[in-house]
Amino acid sequence: MINEWNRILVFGAHPDDEIIGVGGTIARLSRMGKEVYVVTFTAGETGYSRPEEKDIIANTRLREAQACDKILGIKERVVLGRPTQGVVNDRETYQECVRLIRKYKPDVIFTHWNRDKHRDHRAVSEVTEEAWWKAQENVLADMGAPWRAKELYFYEINELFTFPSLLIDISDTLEFKLKAMETQVSQMDVLPNIMRYIEALAQVRGYLRGTRYAEAFLLSSFLGRLD
Repeated sequence: MINEWNRILVFGAHPDDEIIGVGGTIARLSRMGKEVYVVTFTAGETGYSRPEEKDIIANTRLREAQACDKILGIKERVVLGRPTQGVVNDRETYQECVRLIRKYKPDVIFTHWNRDKHRDHRAVSEVTEEAWWKAQENVLADMGAPWRAKELYFYEINELFTFPSLLIDISDTLEFKLKAMETQVSQMDVLPNIMRYIEALAQVRGYLRGTRYAEAFLLSSFLGRLD
């Protein structure tokens, strides 16, 4: 299946979400010569564990994101600049997602699960899933030609899928996922034991798949899948 994907678009609320949820798959796809694009809604400016970091955390996290991109092989990252803990499915954000889907013309889209605890994660899930539908319609002509990605998958961050639709082997790329997370120095105190969590979850998903490590995804039924 992943051999058929040439352009991949990942939506995430905060600069490290794509690492935790789909980092091993991004690394695998980029090393296969695929083009992976990431849209980050916020700079994660509430992700500071010490008061003195408040005014510098946004710039810090954007620098860390750039370091992550090099390790995972992300071709391009777009940061929308929405407020952390304040992402909403408004008209402007919705249409911007439509424009980006049409711009990058992905074969597959990855986004947050709408059952996640974090309000930004749920908002991103809702707006991107809806934009996936609208991007295919012959409307908003100034935002690019209509485009429909064949599939949209949710990835795991805080909540885990009971019955995943897809398990991707990341046995050869977990090391890149972990190295990418290590660049997020500012988040190590915010997310204690995150490195152990990432590796343990990859092992659990690998056990389910029959490989050493894996990542789990859930197929959206919003539009169905194109053959």
